[in-house]
Amino acid sequence: MQSLFERIDRLNGKYNALVSLDRPRALQRAREADLAQARGQSWGPLHGVPITVKDSFRTAGLRTTAGYAPLRDSVPDRDADAVARLKNAGAIVIGKSNCAPLCSDLQTRNDIFGTTGNPWEAGRTAGGSSGGEAAAVALGLSPLGLGSDSGGSIRVPASYCGVYGFKPSIGKIARDGLIPPLGDPAREDSLTVVGAIARSVRDLALSYSILSGEPYGIDAAPQHAPRIAWTGEFPRQLMDDEVSSALEAAYRTLSDSGASVEKVEPPLDLHFLNFKYFMLNMYEFSPRESSPGLHKLFWLFESARSVFSGGIEANYKKLKADQREQVDLFDRFAQQFDCWALPATPTAAFHHQKSGRPIPIRHRGKSKRYSYWHATGGFAFLANFLGCPSVAIPIGRDRNGLPIGIQVVGRREQDTALLRTAAHIAERIGSTMPLAT
Repeated sequence: MQSLFERIDRLNGKYNALVSLDRPRALQRAREADLAQARGQSWGPLHGVPITVKDSFRTAGLRTTAGYAPLRDSVPDRDADAVARLKNAGAIVIGKSNCAPLCSDLQTRNDIFGTTGNPWEAGRTAGGSSGGEAAAVALGLSPLGLGSDSGGSIRVPASYCGVYGFKPSIGKIARDGLIPPLGDPAREDSLTVVGAIARSVRDLALSYSILSGEPYGIDAAPQHAPRIAWTGEFPRQLMDDEVSSALEAAYRTLSDSGASVEKVEPPLDLHFLNFKYFMLNMYEFSPRESSPGLHKLFWLFESARSVFSGGIEANYKKLKADQREQVDLFDRFAQQFDCWALPATPTAAFHHQKSGRPIPIRHRGKSKRYSYWHATGGFAFLANFLGCPSVAIPIGRDRNGLPIGIQVVGRREQDTALLRTAAHIAERIGSTMPLAT
């Protein structure tokens, strides 16, 4: 614990990954862990393991802001359910990591704590909204980070920072104590999940077992070589040439390893699905406080449209029907495979810039500026919309030394099976990077 805090003192100032530290209590708890171990006692599978927690999870006695200025001085009196589960397994919370305001951006910066830099080049984004967690794990400031994912918020920063991230199936892990929502939500959120960021699939699997209560099943002997569907190109969704090259090289390596890998056409219309995701995000997740202007425009549009569709609730019911139809389409496709592999992000980490502005991308030899949301979460939104589990796996770096990742998507409710397949893939093409400094 002392060594970890020394590393935090040395590196965190440059990258701004951790924003609130609990040093006295963490050191005291570490001493207690040593004494318990000396007596032959075990607190659980995470006995004495230091962890960090995204600043959107309530932590008893430790400031929790969700990057939202009105919560600047908020100190909860109890832990979020996920935090309590990790602590009950023996983990020691050392601090909170920076996040986008109310978890509503794919970069990490806010008016309270400022901007989190990418561990491989501080002038570039660490992603968001769990960017502080991904940066902390990549920098070796924490071996395990607790995050949340409503539209790529674990997987995008994991890919940008070169670490592993897991978005479980919807409903697998309790969200009690996670901000947002700020008040009573009008509709049930079918997008947001609690998950983890770590430096291996095995650590993701262990944390998932603790958080979900499901047995740790990643070491079970596979009944067959994993059947992997692989898609590297999508109509109307651009991807940087270096990401394309890295994916093609990873595909060849995986195929040469003897894995059963089949290149397939996209099983879903990604452009249609992403549009529906944006709509559902506005209905179920996006807090009005995060972007009041956008919310006003959206609800004006929906009100005008509802005149011809039977009302706002009719619009929402149609949207949920579209979601169920897409889930059914994917389920039929996924029955043939153990996972579907596709890019994690369309580009490597880009330089810090104002949210919403187009992102530079080089596609098929031509430089372009691409829509902000499609250039960041264009491959990530689908897993939230479908409610499926997904694992981000680093596979290499671009010419600037910036990480590139893939994600593997599994069948809904088959989280442990997906983690087992992800571990198989990571052993062959995963890139466990040295600690960033």
